[in-house]
Amino acid sequence: MITKWRNGEVMSSFSTSSTSSKSSKSNYHHGDLRQLLMGLALDHIASRGTEKLSLRALARDANVSPTAPFRHFPNKHALFAALATEGFQKLEARVKEVAQSSEPVERRLLATAVTYVRFAQENPVAYQLMFGAVLGDLSEFEGLDAAASNAYAELDALVIEVVKVKQLHFDELVLGGLVWSTIHGFASLRLNVAGKKEAKSSSTVLRPVQAIVAMADGLESNLKIVIDGLLSQSL
Repeated sequence: MITKWRNGEVMSSFSTSSTSSKSSKSNYHHGDLRQLLMGLALDHIASRGTEKLSLRALARDANVSPTAPFRHFPNKHALFAALATEGFQKLEARVKEVAQSSEPVERRLLATAVTYVRFAQENPVAYQLMFGAVLGDLSEFEGLDAAASNAYAELDALVIEVVKVKQLHFDELVLGGLVWSTIHGFASLRLNVAGKKEAKSSSTVLRPVQAIVAMADGLESNLKIVIDGLLSQSL
């Protein structure tokens, strides 16, 4: 499976809607339309990209009037922003669950890294909208900038705790940037290279792809090596 950008748009080879939009469509009533449209949009983007998506096409799929989606989203970029906002909120919830557990702080940091990478893999379209170029300046969309900041705040608080508990000689902002860039970089690379099955079955796969696939095979242990290496630099 491959998720990639083409001319600034998100493309993916699989659907990412967390609920079946087709089954939801048959049970539609007015109060569900916003979420139904968002689920349908994830399916459309996954198969056709962002540029080809239209609110009127979503209205047809939802069996509502052509103007009904515009009551919730004035344009498709507002819809993309809603998908990204929801993505950040879900990421925040998942990170918070592991970051605030009763485990030792270093184990929570590793669990947070693993959770982040897995979230990206399970929600590729939302993830690309959250961090890609389609939306540009997040502050232009109400609530989106705050949702992004709140998601990072969970990692930031954990990094601050790591520095304090482990008595590390590290600038908290620098360490946060190093940890985030490490896990975000791997999550993004994992999305934008060939899937594991395809990569291992081909003798012509480029070595960079093989490297990402190999790291994914032992995700937790490999991330631990990287994070332990970062933390050891302050000793």
